[in-house]
Amino acid sequence: MAVDQITRGTPVLIKVDHHLVSTDAMIKVFYWLSREFVCEVVTKSDTESVVSLVAREPADWDAAEIDDLFKTRCFDFALREQLSAKTSEVRDLLLAKAFAESGVLEDQPSGTFGDSIEEARPDGMFRILSNGI
Repeated sequence: MAVDQITRGTPVLIKVDHHLVSTDAMIKVFYWLSREFVCEVVTKSDTESVVSLVAREPADWDAAEIDDLFKTRCFDFALREQLSAKTSEVRDLLLAKAFAESGVLEDQPSGTFGDSIEEARPDGMFRILSNGI
């Protein structure tokens, strides 16, 4: 599509590779863009979709800006998904330890939990105690 001013009703079509951006990430982007755009998606295959974005009101959007906005937000949410997946075990352990130490849980979480650097510093501002102490 040419980089022209977008008028109401003119769709901007964007191909989405699902190896890079999940359906969940796309749905989150649709939510965040729903005030300015009508968002539609057509699934072409298991690995590709085509998104159509139509400005709700006449605005100074051009096709390149809309394309950039959508892709930037998609990669933002895709990165958040990856970070969440990679840190979920640590997050779950921190939550379990916090609830166990507060007396909310009956049993202590399994595994060793501690920060050896902070444990070596008796005057450390933040001290995380291991299960053994």
